[in-house]
Amino acid sequence: MRRSFYALAKRALDAALAGTLLVLCAPVALVALAPLRQRALPMMAATVCAGRAGRSFVLRRETVRSGDSAATRWLARSALPDWPVLLSILAGHASFVGPRILDAREAAALAPSDRDRFVVPPGLVCYAWLQQRTNIDFDDEAATVRRYLSHRSLATDAGLLLRALAALPYGRPEGTPHAALHISGIRLLNLGMDELVAAIETAIETRARTQIAFVNPACVNIAASDPRYRATLARADWVCPDGIGMKIAGRILERPIRQNLNGTDLFPRLCAALERSGRSMYLLGARPGVAADVAAWAQRQFPQLRIAGTHSGYFQGDDEAAAVAAIRDSGADVLLVAMGVPVQDLWLRRNLKGSGATVGIGVGGLFDFYGGRIPRAPQWLREIGGEWVYRLLQEPRRMWRRYLVGNAVFLWRVVRERRAAGAANGG
Repeated sequence: MRRSFYALAKRALDAALAGTLLVLCAPVALVALAPLRQRALPMMAATVCAGRAGRSFVLRRETVRSGDSAATRWLARSALPDWPVLLSILAGHASFVGPRILDAREAAALAPSDRDRFVVPPGLVCYAWLQQRTNIDFDDEAATVRRYLSHRSLATDAGLLLRALAALPYGRPEGTPHAALHISGIRLLNLGMDELVAAIETAIETRARTQIAFVNPACVNIAASDPRYRATLARADWVCPDGIGMKIAGRILERPIRQNLNGTDLFPRLCAALERSGRSMYLLGARPGVAADVAAWAQRQFPQLRIAGTHSGYFQGDDEAAAVAAIRDSGADVLLVAMGVPVQDLWLRRNLKGSGATVGIGVGGLFDFYGGRIPRAPQWLREIGGEWVYRLLQEPRRMWRRYLVGNAVFLWRVVRERRAAGAANGG
């Protein structure tokens, strides 16, 4: 009974909203696209898609061939050409919220276990859509569909729509990202999270000593004024983009960033990989006792994971040399260092070779999250790129300058870089 009411109410709301938007938006889209019809040749593209119960329907979109003008490029990237999809929602073939719309070929390739997505109409907005917008699409799509189906309700749908509105400014994934790119003079490894984990596994197997750093907008600002840190990043083997600010920078510079490669999301995936391979990990950093708490969490989640040892990030006198010797004696394959930027990266530059570890990773505040000292932002806030807001509210005295002032300075650097690139290209 509850599911029947939900389905009827959802259908009524979809029809009402689609009808309203068609009245408001279709004329605007047609007028906006009209001046480009001769030069850009817009046309209606039709795709056969799979709807509820796997029934086929035709999804239409007004396409704009890419052109040289800024207006043409903007229209091609905007949501205006998508207005015909409202007709499919009005007809009941699709919904505003639901599992991602699949074309007929994608639907035919689904495993039988993944076909439960067709118990509801497909939607324009889903968890996978949100996570792609904010570059945190680490889970496979089937997992996000199961999450939606198990929690679907009018409240869930409303929450997803509100989050979608908040995530719209981040833009849709576009183009083919390069494997490496530069932002503010820093060379970034532009991989997906699964590829990063696989690359770490390969480095361990081949004993290729590798230093990994994560860079967010605050790191870019620090590097601009700290030549030692800037040189360390230049010499690091892999530097990974961390945070929604780096995605925004990539969008402004037209250098798409694939995923938010932060250490906090990497940690459980790395633990699982090391557990499978029998490799070991050493945890160094944070306040006394915190690294041990992180190790306890990891052992509960991954019972077969080998923790080679732990040590706080506070040293006096010869403590640093003793810590390096302890890591070397432990035989750890991976060394995680949580001392904050730039200290952790400078420390790894000095000591990774002496520690004997193959892979060294500077992980920032990761230990505080997994050690239980600081709670992480809820999933819904991370899905709209608002994790930094949560950190600001947690520690406003410590974080206000980093986020309120630092983010503005970072964006100024990026805009200045964009203007310089445009001037160099004669634009």
